[in-house]
Amino acid sequence: MKQRLMFGGIAVALLAVSASFAIAAGGDAQPAPKGVESDVVALPPPPKDEDMVAKVGDKTLTWGELKQRVADETAAYEKASGMAIPAQMREAFEQNVRMRQVQAFIESNLIANAAKAAGVTIDEAARTKFAADLQAQTGQTVETLLAESPYGKERTQQLIDQSILAQKFFDDVVLKDVKVADDEVKAELEKLAAEAKLAREAMDGYAKQLADGTATFEDLAKANSAIKDPVTLPESELARNFPPAAATAIQAAQAGGTTPVLDLPGALAMFKVTARTPAEADPNGEAQKAKLEGIRERIVKGEDFAALAKEFSDCPSGARAGGDLGQFGRGMMVKEFEDVAFSLPVGEVSPVFKTPFGWHIVKVTQRDDAAGTVQASHILLKTEDKPAMLTLAALVVPVPQADAEQIREGLQGQRRTDALRAWFTEQVKAQQVASPLFPEFAAPPPAK
Repeated sequence: MKQRLMFGGIAVALLAVSASFAIAAGGDAQPAPKGVESDVVALPPPPKDEDMVAKVGDKTLTWGELKQRVADETAAYEKASGMAIPAQMREAFEQNVRMRQVQAFIESNLIANAAKAAGVTIDEAARTKFAADLQAQTGQTVETLLAESPYGKERTQQLIDQSILAQKFFDDVVLKDVKVADDEVKAELEKLAAEAKLAREAMDGYAKQLADGTATFEDLAKANSAIKDPVTLPESELARNFPPAAATAIQAAQAGGTTPVLDLPGALAMFKVTARTPAEADPNGEAQKAKLEGIRERIVKGEDFAALAKEFSDCPSGARAGGDLGQFGRGMMVKEFEDVAFSLPVGEVSPVFKTPFGWHIVKVTQRDDAAGTVQASHILLKTEDKPAMLTLAALVVPVPQADAEQIREGLQGQRRTDALRAWFTEQVKAQQVASPLFPEFAAPPPAK
């Protein structure tokens, strides 16, 4: 399903068009008809293949064509996922596909008709831009996408062309005059600076009340904190969750003590350490380590890593895939595991090492230095170590933060979305969109 989602991401849904389309259409879904008051309710006849499902101007989607699209997408999904859709979920899945296919038919034809009227066509520059965007967002080339798409080369090329045309039409016609003036950005920056000053003054006032004894931390947090509930986390995770200076200040606070005012991303905060729980080692931890040392020795002597992972590993990847974790980059695994995986030569089995989950051995099977990823298998023997824990009460005041470029991008993004929503609202009416199956996508009936 990656390909289908990618097309929407680069073209029609690039600016949340798909999400806003039903709103833009302006019509509410029609209520289901009430049944006849009798013991037997007459069911409507099934639709014929030639019956209309959706219409945009002189373009019509029939039930037969929709059935084929649903069948094609269902088959593509099952091929890409490697599993059949369960029978109890099939109708819901297919109805969702029907809705998205009708929506895609309407959107693509609205854009195609308007682009033709405006004289917008796909040129080489637009194709080059699409290829560059695709490479930047997914790492794929157009040729790879065409070869690997479960929808087939012809349908995939059609979707690519729809995406390129949509992007070019939006840029050249619908959004060409959407701009943000420098003085608007400056006004927003000044507004954020004033809000940040108020937040700093408020936090300084809370710190003074604590120092004077005129208020308790609990009362201040209850009345003013953006985070109301206590936070409990391992001491070892402080550095992952807080900037270095804040992590050091929290670590230094005694049980019952508070930190000074700390600068956090997007906030000012003080924390009170309400509880500290010391670490406790699993009494069976050394036995688990010795057991894994023995398993490693068997692998070094020639036994199959995957077979032993299936037999012994406590990680679900053992039974499922012989310990294979697939590809991953930095930041996706705990640090101890990551340090070993990214330093181990391909094909070697690591020494036994410890993470918060237990004892591991790792074998790296592939490394892609350019992408910054490795593929590795591991065997895990869990331990029930209890890490040293901290429970923190928080007094957090949000501080709005953004630079000029972020403000400009935010304002422009909102205006582009508004412009697209307005354009679709207009075009649904102008091109006389009809859809008996999904009336929420159609033009509202004329006012009486």
